[in-house]
Amino acid sequence: MIDLQRSKNLFAQRYRVVLLGDDDRFTYALGELLQSAGHAVVVVTRAADALAELDRPGRKVLLADLAAMQMQGVEAVVALRRRGQPVPVVAISSMPNVAQHCAALGVKHHLAQPFRLGQLLDLLETAAKPAPARVRPGFLDGLFANQA
Repeated sequence: MIDLQRSKNLFAQRYRVVLLGDDDRFTYALGELLQSAGHAVVVVTRAADALAELDRPGRKVLLADLAAMQMQGVEAVVALRRRGQPVPVVAISSMPNVAQHCAALGVKHHLAQPFRLGQLLDLLETAAKPAPARVRPGFLDGLFANQA
C-alpha cells in the first residue's frame, strides 16, 4: 500500500508538476496519482505546451517521458537548456539505457519504467531541491592570514 500522506509535504504545496507524455492512459493515470498525493499537475502532450506552462509564474518541475512519440520530451528538455531556464527535470522512459540518454541531455534525475510511485515522489522532491552553494577552493584562505 502506498502512503500518499508522506508526499503531502511542502514540496507538493509549492511546486506544479508539468507532465509531458503522449500515452493518454499512462499520463492520465500518473497525473491522477500525483494529484492524489497532493501535487498540482498539468498534463500536456506537446513540447510547445510544456514550455508555455513552464513560462508561467511559480515553481515548476518538468516530468517528461523521453520515449514519447515524436521525441516531445527530448525536445522540451533541449529547449529548456537552450533558454537557460533553471527548471528541474525528471525524465521517465521505457527506453533501454535511459541513464545514458539522460546524461547526454544533462538530465540528472530519471527513472526507468516500470517504477513505483514512491520512487517518483522521492525523485521529484530531490530534483526540486536547490543545489548547495559551491565555494571556490582557497576562498577562505586569506580571511585568517593576519590573525597569527
